This record gives sequence, C-alpha cells and structure tokens, in this order.
Amino acid sequence: MIKTQYPRPCPIPGHPQDEDEPVLVTDSAWSRLRAWHLQAPAERLPLPVILTAWPSAWILHAAHVPGHVLTYAAVAAAVACWLTWHRYERTSPHRRMLPAEAALVAAAIGGWIAAAVTRGPLGWPGHLLTWIYLAGSIGGYAWLRRHEAVRAARQRREDAAAWTARKADWHRIAHLIGLGDFHLQKATPTLLGEELLLTSAPGSDLASRVARNSDAIAEKYAHLEGLPYGRVDISTTEFPGELIIGIRRLDPSVKGIVYHPATTPWPSPEPSPYANWFPAEATIRDPVPVGLIPETGEPMTLTLFDEIGAKAIGVHGATGSGKSTLLNDVRERVTAMTDATLVQLNGAHMGDELTWEPLAAATACGPAASDEEVRDKILAVLEWAQHLVTERSATLAETGHSVFQPTPEDRAYVIMADEVDEIVASVPGSGAILEFLASKQRKSAVCLILATQRATQKQTGGGMVRANLSQVVIGNTNRATESRHATGAEAEIPDISEYSRGRKGYFQIWDPQAKEITARGRTFLLGVPPDELAYCKRIVDARKGTRSALPVVELAVHDRQEHAPEPGAPGVSEMRARLAAARTLSERTPSAVSRSGQVPATRLPAAVPPAAGQVLLGLLASPEGTTASAAGMAIGKSKTVAYEYLTALKDQGIAELTGSGPNSRYRLAARPVHEPRQEPEQAGTSPRYLTIQALAEAVHAGLADADEATREVLEKVWEIEHRPARPHLTVVPPLPGDAGEGDAG
Repeated sequence: MIKTQYPRPCPIPGHPQDEDEPVLVTDSAWSRLRAWHLQAPAERLPLPVILTAWPSAWILHAAHVPGHVLTYAAVAAAVACWLTWHRYERTSPHRRMLPAEAALVAAAIGGWIAAAVTRGPLGWPGHLLTWIYLAGSIGGYAWLRRHEAVRAARQRREDAAAWTARKADWHRIAHLIGLGDFHLQKATPTLLGEELLLTSAPGSDLASRVARNSDAIAEKYAHLEGLPYGRVDISTTEFPGELIIGIRRLDPSVKGIVYHPATTPWPSPEPSPYANWFPAEATIRDPVPVGLIPETGEPMTLTLFDEIGAKAIGVHGATGSGKSTLLNDVRERVTAMTDATLVQLNGAHMGDELTWEPLAAATACGPAASDEEVRDKILAVLEWAQHLVTERSATLAETGHSVFQPTPEDRAYVIMADEVDEIVASVPGSGAILEFLASKQRKSAVCLILATQRATQKQTGGGMVRANLSQVVIGNTNRATESRHATGAEAEIPDISEYSRGRKGYFQIWDPQAKEITARGRTFLLGVPPDELAYCKRIVDARKGTRSALPVVELAVHDRQEHAPEPGAPGVSEMRARLAAARTLSERTPSAVSRSGQVPATRLPAAVPPAAGQVLLGLLASPEGTTASAAGMAIGKSKTVAYEYLTALKDQGIAELTGSGPNSRYRLAARPVHEPRQEPEQAGTSPRYLTIQALAEAVHAGLADADEATREVLEKVWEIEHRPARPHLTVVPPLPGDAGEGDAG
C-alpha cells in the first residue's frame, strides 16, 4: 500500500512526499471480480448472463423442468425490471435506460430460456434456438453498448479517471510553485482558459497571505505552462482556505474589437451577438452594459440605480485608455431610458458632450481654466443639482419611500462629469458641492459619474467623494501602483495593464464595499475609428423626437465678475491639514509667535501652492524649525513633496537649512529676499496663514465646514478662546511619565 511521510487528507497519489513503493494487493479474486462488475454494471453484468444462459437452459431441459414455470418467472422478472427502472428514473440525476426498455430485455431473455428449457437449446429445425441465442447475444450487447445512458455512464467514469489523474498531476507541480499544501478541488473551463479552485491542507499557509504575495507564484506557474506574463491571476474566494487560479491560455483580445450593437452602419457581415443586451427602451433600474468579459462572454455592467438608491461611480484611466469610449457607452444607454435624463459636464474638452447635447437636459463644457462663462455654467449646474438633492429629500416623508423612485414624469438624473480635476481646480466652490453630491445623492435618484485620469483624492474632487463611490472603473495607467489609489490605499488590486498588455479599451470594476474586482473586460466601441463621434451623432439624430420632452435644466449663469472670484471656503481635507499645522505651531511656538500670530508677508515661489506655503511659513517661524517629514504631515502631502516645497523656499531665500545629518532642520531665513513692500494701510491686515484660533472662528461663524469630530474640537477651542479669564489657548507639555498627549488647560 502507499505510505506517506505525514498524514494528509487527500487520497489522491502524486504528492512529492509519497514513497515509490508498489501497491500490495490484499483482496481476493472474487472481491476484485465483483468490484470490476459493479464499477460499470450496465456494461459488465450482462456478460455473465450471456455466458451462463445457454448452459443453464440445457441443464434445466435435461432435468425436465416444466417450461411454464420459467414463463411465469420471465413475466415476473419483466414486471420487476419495469418497477425498478421506473423508481430509479425519478430519483437518479443521470440519464438511465427507460423502464419499458429494461422490461423488454428481461422478457426477451426469459422467453428464450423458457423456450430452450421446453424444446432444448438444440431443438427445432436446424438448431434454431441456438442461432437465436447467438444473434440475440451479439446484437443485444452491441445495442446496449451504444445506448445513450450507457455511453453517459462510461463518459462519467472516464471523466472521473481523468480528474483523478489531473489532481495527481497538480500534486506533482504544486510544490514547485510554492503551493504544495493546496489541493485541487475543481477546474472550471472559460472561453480563454480555465479557473482552478484550490483548498489548503490543515496547518498550511493562509490563503489571504498567499494571494497578497502571489506574483512569484503566478510567474512560476506561467513558466511551467509556457504562458506569457499577465496570463495567471491568483485571488481568494469568500471562504477562508480557498484560492482561485485564473489561467488565460488565449489572449483577451483574440476576438479583436467588440463593436457596440448600436453602431450604424454595422461594420460586419454577421449580426451582433450582443443585440439582446441593448433594448430600444430601457430604465434606470437596468444594468448598463459597457463591455464584454472575455472569459465568460457575459456583459460587463454598471449599476446606476437599485433598491437602495442612486450610485456614485468613478472612472479613472490614463489618457488614451478609452474613458471616452466607456462614457459614450453609458450615454447611449442613459438616453434610451424612459425614466432618466443625462446632464453633462466637462472642465477641459467638449467634443463628446456637444455630440450628445440634443439628448441631454444640460451641457456645460469647455476650458474652465481660461473661460469664465464655462466656469459659471458648470457652477450653475452643480448648484442646481445640490438644490435638487435637497428638494427631493423633503418629499420622502410625503411618499413614505426611503429612496426617491424615478418615473417617466419625474426622472432620475445622471450627472456625468468628465475631467473632474479641471473642474475642481478651476471652478471655485465646485469641490464642496461635489463632496455634498457624492454623500447625499443616493436617496434623491441623482446618479454621479466622475471621470478623471487619476484616482487620487485631489483628482476625484476630495476625500468625501472618493469615500462614497459605490463603483470604481479603472483603465490602463502609466504606473503599476496607480490602481491602489482607487481603493483608498487600503487594498492591492491587479493592474489592468497586465491583463490588457497595454491595449486601450480594457477596464476593471472595483467594488469598494465588497473590496473585490467584480468584472474585467473590454468596452464596446461605438463606431469605427476614427469616426466614432459620427456614429454617435447618427444615434442622436435617430432618437430626436422619439422621446418625451426632456426636463431642461435652467442654467442661471452668474453675472460676469470684474475681478477674480474670492477663494471658496476651505474643504474638509484642507482644513484638517491646516488644523494639524496650527496645532503643531501652538505646541512649538508659545513665545516666538505673538498673540496675533503674524508672519511677515512673503512672496511664495510658483512651485509652492499658497495654502501649503502659508502652513510651511508658520512651521519655519517656530524656534525649532521643521523637517520634511513633519512638514509633509502638516500639509497633508508626502515627505518627498514637502521636501520639494522646502527646497523651493530655500532656493528663493525664504528658508534656510541648519545643522547636518539627522539634526538638520529648516528655519525661516533672517531676511527673506523677496519680501514685498508693505503699504501703510496694510499694517493691520490679518496674517496669510490660519492659526487654530482663526479656524475655530471660521467654523463657529459658519464660514468653513468640518466633520463632527473636527467641529467639536474647534468649538472647544472657540469656547476657551472667549473665556474672560483664559484669553488664549495654552498647551501644557506632557509629563515625563505620561503616555498620551497633554491636556489643554
């Protein structure tokens, strides 16, 4: 028998620990013969019946057994076969011989035996019964071998034997790639290859840990299989101890470009196999197909609205990755919905938006950085959306719905904002409105689709926006770690560039709630390059007049200002950074910074943002100065970015570097070289950076927004600041024995 060096739960041979010893046979010949017959009873049990039927008939005939007794037995056998096969036919999961067929076979065998016992096997002219026996045995067994139920049973046995061999082969290679303690449980074929389900043995490494460090394992397995890079993925399932190895033996682009069924004229002689996914009329509650999953042939869909409300979706990808193609796929479906209306924003371009403008309720697009009218229109649309969300939330108490239910008369709105980074950077106040919409739009049937090239907090519109995205669509990026921003830097996800090999049009959908990739595939191309917009225009022209009148959004464009608009109130993330910097200043500079907290007005370098520059000036003015690490924490940036800002200030003579090695620190220079002349009337102006007291005043007066935790801290600061006996905040340093921070007294 096979022995192993340690107990293991897998009975399949092939483990590298198994000793190559011969198997000792201990069963008797009768037991082995019986097991051989029962392994395939439909094919093998008739053989002894055929071999013993003629001799048995001759013996019974010689013993003068009455033939009518065997006739009755044959009838009883036929009835018993019918009842038995009828019972198993209802309970068996596999196809079986029909009850009538089994009864006829039993009746034929019993009838021949009855005739042979009565007349003798060699009786009748020319030994007719013997010839009937020979012909019936050969023909009957050939018919039985070709019966569909017998062939299905034979195929199951062959599959089981092949699966056992496949598991044994897995054990021979598993230890070579570092998965020696994982056992193969299932292999699921896909259109491009297969997926292997593995389970770990007791005491083996954690499946989650293996999946997080799976690059080396995937490369080794691809080497063994002769596959290029990016064809093997390793992930976990919803159960601990399980792994999925996805193997793509074919390139995902083997089918070439996948054209949208609405492409007119159709570029192929064969009709689109995906036309059923795109009905002429749709609803906001239908999933929106945006591409094809090559492994399964199923649609890659986005959800705009479900039972819990509208969704906020982020679309990220480098330039040329296919974002516009995906957004056009969404526009095609939204404009076909009877209970949804499209609203378009773009802070840089206008080609796609102007093409779909006749089917949209509002379109505001163009170079927001240089065109004030575009900025005003974008801000007007955002303010309208903010008012709509607030207005619809008030109707929920009247209707009794927890979520606003869109209808053809009162539609849902799909706000599609492309180049969000340009909107946030150029349109004052847009960041705060986007954060409001992302966190409050769910119950008001206002869908939000934000597209930008990067998934960073700054590019997407703020931390509140990224935290409330229900789906994130990620395309090709220029850096492998760029996809990590979409998860909030909390999880590692595969780079879609490895899957697509850099080809445009491939995206993966990340579910932030489930923390998993839900789909990955290639988007539908709406038109033949380079005339995609011409194909989109044909769709727009065909749908003009076929839909009910759209509820047009009135763009109340602000009067053109004679001067640059004042900067909006600081956002939550910016205020947190300023608060951290101000707290650091308060702890470090009780004597160097006066009650007014003024720092000499200084012209900052162009490379340093004004908000960050004022925080850095405050840190530099402290007696201890600052370091790149502390400055980065204060302004909410990395250490590298803070070092670049401090270097720019040093090069301009505003800051100086003192000390060397670990003791080096940046301090404010004695006489900044670019200090502008201060006008007499400006002598009493407020400082250009915010202290913790100034932030408290702004939040208390409603000039700046903050979350509950920050507001509570700042309100305490305001109360302490306005006490008659304690005119300002004093920070008591912690005692040597204290483990936590000192209390404000």
